[in-house]
Amino acid sequence: MLLIGRSLLTDFADFASAPSPSPIYNPPSDSSDAPTAASFPEHETLPTGAAKIPYTKWYRVWERTSPRDFYAEAIIIPFILVLALVHIWGRRKNKRKASVWIAAHAPTLGREFASVGFDKRKELADYRGDFSGLLKEKSAQEYITYATGRQNVAFVDLKVKLFKRYNPLTLVVETALSFLFETIRPPKEVMEATIYAFDGKEKDLVPVKSKGELDAKDSRFKGLPNSGFDACVWAVVHKEQMKGLRDERYDVSLTATKDHKNLPQWASVMSESAEVTETLLTKDLVEAVEKAGDAFEYLIVTDQPVDKPVK
Repeated sequence: MLLIGRSLLTDFADFASAPSPSPIYNPPSDSSDAPTAASFPEHETLPTGAAKIPYTKWYRVWERTSPRDFYAEAIIIPFILVLALVHIWGRRKNKRKASVWIAAHAPTLGREFASVGFDKRKELADYRGDFSGLLKEKSAQEYITYATGRQNVAFVDLKVKLFKRYNPLTLVVETALSFLFETIRPPKEVMEATIYAFDGKEKDLVPVKSKGELDAKDSRFKGLPNSGFDACVWAVVHKEQMKGLRDERYDVSLTATKDHKNLPQWASVMSESAEVTETLLTKDLVEAVEKAGDAFEYLIVTDQPVDKPVK
């Protein structure tokens, strides 16, 4: 028992001889008395090469940081701003080009079709020269419009496909890959029109809302000539597009290629029958192909699907 008591007394004696702890630094309440490195106790040490950072209030960031702390942000933020500006410029540029195209072709569409655009209640005169309302933005690079109201034609879909100006990196990569691989087509700006013929199915394709409209439609179509045509696949194609079309479209792969004396040297006919060529290759069509020049890619009349049917 005495030994234990002496041990306890020794412990208390060691504790009493221990040095008193250093005072804890509290920042002054007055913000004008900003602390410096000399304000810290001298016995505190920092790692070799490290600078002492004084403690300040949370909102006095400038006293705890320096420009070198923001080198990464100085590089990243301008880069993001440039990308945003290029994206906005690219979208606006494509929209302007699409508006210019529809302004040039809206009068022709108005002469050929009874209704142009997705708003059937409006006529071309209602747009007062600003035909941009005829287009819908399907994506930043593709604009579409619609027309209907022509004999033997149910409707026509028109697509204007433009460069990806809003994404220059993708545009450059796609262009580079087109040089390396023949199967990849280079980016280009095109207008694609797809016309859907009635082919004798007016009663099935024209919508009606009541039985009275159905009876009126029957009597209206009764006196019209038959719009049906013989099944065939026929095309006039720019020779540079021929190989790509055969690989991409099932219907065109069923045809035979043959030059025609009336067509320019850079164009050819793809047809299943010579009789079809003599019927469809009219003088007006030949003149239109010659006038289009290199802007012309193909004109296809088909009753077959674009994709090969799966058994």
